[in-house]
Amino acid sequence: MGVNLVSCSNREKKTSAESSFESAVGVWRRRGFLSAAATLAATLSPLSRALNSDLSPSTQPLYPGRSVLRGDDDYERWRLAMAWQLYTAPRYPDVIVRPDHRDQVSDIVKQCARERRKIAVKSGGHNVSEAFLREGGLLLDLGELQTLSVSDDGKTAWVDPAIWSYELLRGIDPFGAAFPVAHCATVPMGGFLMGGGIGYNHDNWGAIGCENIVAAEVVIPNGQVLTVSAEEQPDLFWALKGAGMGFPGVVTRLKLKLHAKPQSVMETAAIFPIGKLNLAIELLGDWANANPPDTELMMLLANNPMATSETPPEARKMAIARAVTYTQSEANSRSLLERLAAHPNTAHAVAPIEFKPTTLQSMSIESVNPSMGLGFGRYAVDTIWTDQLRDMSDVLRERILQAPSSKTHFVISPKINQKISDTSAFSRIGQTFVGAYTVWDEGTHDASNFGWLGDTRQALQPFSKGQYINEVDAFNDPSAPRRCFSDSAWVRLNQLRELYDSEGLFHGWPSKSMS
Repeated sequence: MGVNLVSCSNREKKTSAESSFESAVGVWRRRGFLSAAATLAATLSPLSRALNSDLSPSTQPLYPGRSVLRGDDDYERWRLAMAWQLYTAPRYPDVIVRPDHRDQVSDIVKQCARERRKIAVKSGGHNVSEAFLREGGLLLDLGELQTLSVSDDGKTAWVDPAIWSYELLRGIDPFGAAFPVAHCATVPMGGFLMGGGIGYNHDNWGAIGCENIVAAEVVIPNGQVLTVSAEEQPDLFWALKGAGMGFPGVVTRLKLKLHAKPQSVMETAAIFPIGKLNLAIELLGDWANANPPDTELMMLLANNPMATSETPPEARKMAIARAVTYTQSEANSRSLLERLAAHPNTAHAVAPIEFKPTTLQSMSIESVNPSMGLGFGRYAVDTIWTDQLRDMSDVLRERILQAPSSKTHFVISPKINQKISDTSAFSRIGQTFVGAYTVWDEGTHDASNFGWLGDTRQALQPFSKGQYINEVDAFNDPSAPRRCFSDSAWVRLNQLRELYDSEGLFHGWPSKSMS
């Protein structure tokens, strides 16, 4: 089946907005936009990491590793460095501790238990609401734990919680292995996988990232170190696969199942003006219904970076439907993408459909390219699972057009494989993931961006069948964690928290009630 390309001359007469849009897209594509569309929410997390690596130890090391007390000269520098983004919530732990080795975690937990000091765990810390940052108590930052050990046969690997997505890809590549890491290079594996993990090719590599956890090393509230798996401590093993910030312990290592590295990774994208969002959504839905093997689908609603104040409103935003194949030959990849590109709606795209060979590592690197338009800044996020994407077209178009920042964007990702296992706490899913990401630069714009997100949250809820624990803000919406789990999983998680942490040593989901 060939590619169905329709030249501009064969299309219906274009509006001035469409002409302006196409002109801008031509420039943007030459600047590498196709790679930019590959990313979900790109950040420059190395800034945060650099700040963390330079933190000086407290002159009063009350805990193993490095620590700082509230009131110390270095405290605010430490606290601000906890977030990977530029907005830091106004919450202040009494002490921040960064152990140098996972063996120190047990002693830290035991000491907190003696002092009856509550613990919040930063297991990578990519949650935008900064769920690890609580008022009072101790913040246990696992950022120094970044080691990787791959088995001789390349089929499994032990990873520390703070190892980045890119570093995992790079470390397992010589073994011919791959893993559904996060779409942003600097997302650490700990929190990402404990909350589920929507990563590269996840539909074909375990349905969701946490399904690839084989075992883990866990420190429970009495300081005991346990190895958990399907055979050992199965309740805790079930909980750590999806409980996210509600897990009653500290995960210091994860054993992961690896997958064979695809010999061909290829991508394509169809770019539409936002005025034709309904056609883009129809295209994406039909692609998903075709159930293409070895393929990941997504859509990005984002700003046209070439737009000016003179650009017509309908040309200021765009919808990019994207497909990536992960196969064992370039011929297979191209065949899959050609069938998708033959959809009649691609005739309404503003540029010819192209097929671009790439690699997992290349896509990961591009995700933190600051020139690609999404950029680094202050972030706020809300997400839903939905079975009603086609009914949401008008709402999504209205919300993106009203975004107060040009960096604000939506990520829409069809879930081709919805067969999640009951062996994981991760239990809420839908046909499509929809994420609203508002990104801005200045603190003076906080109110308008948080306000936009709150209005967007309300607008999306009628279409929601649940949410994704890794990307909800339970501080502003305390009911959100409950919507991230099935009824039975929610009850079981709370029972396990009571069983393993009856004294409430570890902070749970940041909601007003655990019931």
